[in-house]
Amino acid sequence: MGGKQPDAGEPMLLTYKQAAAKIGISLRWLYVLMKNGEIHSLDLGGQVRRIWASECEAYVARLVAEQIGEAS
Repeated sequence: MGGKQPDAGEPMLLTYKQAAAKIGISLRWLYVLMKNGEIHSLDLGGQVRRIWASECEAYVARLVAEQIGEAS
């Protein structure tokens, strides 16, 4: 997970819909990323799962790093 502290108005734990919107992807693609182990969720009990906001930021940072590496 990333080290950036969330903004005061930003929740630390996001619903799947919120996480997809934060990254800018569809909910369906988020499920694919989770299935592939690229994004992890937190089990809060029952059927409630959330994704750390920092997990979304770390995923985007990995994408950017990969793109920069390919461009070199």
